Amino acid sequence: MNQQTPSSRNHPLQLLITLARSWVASHLGLVLLGTLALGLLIGWFLFGWVIAPVVYTDATPSRLSSQYQEVLLSYAADSYVGGYTPIEEVAKRLGEGWTKAQVISRIDRMLTTGRAGADRLFRLKSGLVSFQGEVGPALAPRGTEPAGSNSISLIALVLVAIVAFGVLVVSRIRSDLVRPAAAATHAPPPPAAADPPPVNPPAGRAASGARPVDKPAWAGEDRKPLARYSTSYVLGDDRYDISFSIETGTGDFLGECGVGIGQTVSSGAPSKVTALEVWLFDKNDIRTLTKVLMSEYCFNDGERKTQLAPRGEAVLMRAGDVFALQTQTLRVDARIVDLVYGPASSADNLGAAAYFQRVDIELAAWTAGP
Repeated sequence: MNQQTPSSRNHPLQLLITLARSWVASHLGLVLLGTLALGLLIGWFLFGWVIAPVVYTDATPSRLSSQYQEVLLSYAADSYVGGYTPIEEVAKRLGEGWTKAQVISRIDRMLTTGRAGADRLFRLKSGLVSFQGEVGPALAPRGTEPAGSNSISLIALVLVAIVAFGVLVVSRIRSDLVRPAAAATHAPPPPAAADPPPVNPPAGRAASGARPVDKPAWAGEDRKPLARYSTSYVLGDDRYDISFSIETGTGDFLGECGVGIGQTVSSGAPSKVTALEVWLFDKNDIRTLTKVLMSEYCFNDGERKTQLAPRGEAVLMRAGDVFALQTQTLRVDARIVDLVYGPASSADNLGAAAYFQRVDIELAAWTAGP
């Protein structure tokens, strides 16, 4: 049976990338036009209508729609006829932006509709006619900058940035195409080199934060697990968050499992972690199951326990304990191999057993059932 080498498996993908780069290099105008269209889409529709739409505030009555102007004038008539507000104050509250003649004309149109309260509107009109001044305060001086110029400038800046980015990408792709050809033309053929010696990874934690360990069934386990991983949290690892896939022996994906920081008890650096979260995702289940592993301090603090309750079941962490997470088709056992608390901290008002210095956990996964 023939097996494909990695280079032969990647050959179609490399060919596809090369063809895409050639097309971009030969259709620079289309790429720039597409970039401009994308910029318009983002700047005009996404930014202008979704992220930062225009919002009108503090509008004067003269800028309101006819419906709201009529409501305002009805209220003004009630206040004036009822004797609560003199005509001078009513005229002032009608706001800037329209003249007394315009207000009277609006009242005349309201009177022609035969609406209720026409007598009060008529008396308001008479009061305004006899009033010697104009309605509203004096017009406030306004700047020469048109409304919305800041938003327009920002959108223009975004569009320019997108176009510049598109040009930079196209230039980079073209240079990548030219540089290998020039190197192949002028550079002498490299001498044959011996295969480099294999490099063994360090014995510490893997990049993912979890180390696979032997999978045979241990004492108390009825069958061999699909996967078994070991992971360690150490004080100072403020980004501690590991996960690994659960797969069958043939490589079929079943779900994921992981451990991460649940809660801290101080704001300084490094963070003092008082709870970890162990979670299990089953692709055949509609939920992600979580258990919160708490320090003695967190477990006995009712307020903290209540805050963490929505995340999952609370578990007091003790060295040697084993607990299970089981979904529709998966089961994961978490074993607390070792647990070391950090020293008491008078600066943070923390006693003993409040936060973790180090926690070693092993996770083993099985399919649910016999």
